[in-house]
Amino acid sequence: MKFYVLLLLFLTSCTPSSNLEGPFRVIDVIDGDTLKLNTSEKVRLSGINTPEKKECHYQESKDQLTKLVLMKEVYLEEDYTNKGKYGRLLRYIHTKNQDINKHLVLNGYAKVYDKYAYDTKKYKELKKLEHKARLQNIGVWACKETTQQKL
Repeated sequence: MKFYVLLLLFLTSCTPSSNLEGPFRVIDVIDGDTLKLNTSEKVRLSGINTPEKKECHYQESKDQLTKLVLMKEVYLEEDYTNKGKYGRLLRYIHTKNQDINKHLVLNGYAKVYDKYAYDTKKYKELKKLEHKARLQNIGVWACKETTQQKL
């Protein structure tokens, strides 16, 4: 009997968490923090902000998100607010092995979106990762000060 209980616990720990939606296939990456699913829904990665076109590190951020999710299955985790002001879903993106939002922040591809701290359930966790990237002066943190202020 103990064997079956352990087996059940093991199997449930290997499947995506019940609070995740999906899987969905990413069919397009619009920029470093926005993607499109096979359902035609656009998703804005919650709690983070990446450079806009013509800003320092824009292409690197977009390329990294593309590498991580394009034409792959992802799972979505809701934040406090379901949709943003442009009608996009606000979500944390997960692959089988990775939290994409956290990866982008930790590796300097994104900053934490401080403007929406009150509405971001993973805000404190993301800020800790951002601090590490900032100390290493990588990615967006290596950009010149004038470009950083635009984010």
